[in-house]
Order: sequence, then C-alpha cells, then structure tokens
Amino acid sequence: MSNYSYSKEINQNNVVFREFDLESIKKMFTKIFEAYNPRIKEENFDSFCEDFYDLAKEIPASNERMWRMIITDMFFSYDEKGYLKEAAEDNGIKRRQFAIIASVIISKLRAGH
Repeated sequence: MSNYSYSKEINQNNVVFREFDLESIKKMFTKIFEAYNPRIKEENFDSFCEDFYDLAKEIPASNERMWRMIITDMFFSYDEKGYLKEAAEDNGIKRRQFAIIASVIISKLRAGH
C-alpha cells in the first residue's frame, strides 16, 4: 500500500497572503481583467472585489489548492448570475480560464510579492 496521504499534501501547500485592503484588491483585479478573459461586467466589478475582499479576510484557509477552488467557485457563481462578459460557453474551457486567473490572484496576493 502506498504512503500517499491527501491530508498531508493539503497541509504542505500553504500560502501566506501579504497585507491588502479593498483598494489594493480593486487595483489587482483591474490589472488582471485587462489581461485575461472572462471579465466581470463593469456594473458588478465593485461588488465582486468587495466579495473577494470579504472572503480573503474571513476565511482562515491557508491552503493554496483550497483558495484556487474557492476563487474558481466564485467565478462560476458570478457566471451563473450573468455577471461575466466574454466567458466561454464550454464549462471545461471556463474551468481552465478560472484556474489560470485563480493562480494569478494567489501569486499576486502571496506574501513577498
């Protein structure tokens, strides 16, 4: 039997976020959405940033994989409500797009960045 343990893997992929405030979150997402599709519709941008800020401040999870899942789920939720523009029709493509954006977000929020 293998010595593989998913729980050990989860505990080893921790991420520490740098200090941030709502304005720095808005700046970060402005730059990200200039470079990546899909984008949050302008009329929903502020609430998206506020939602993300609240999540990042309230959720004590430090695991990078969990954060990628949380961010991806947040994008799917906004997509279901029709708040994204330029989103792909295929869920597989969306998942890849959202995963790329989630990785970018985590790298920009990582302490030492």
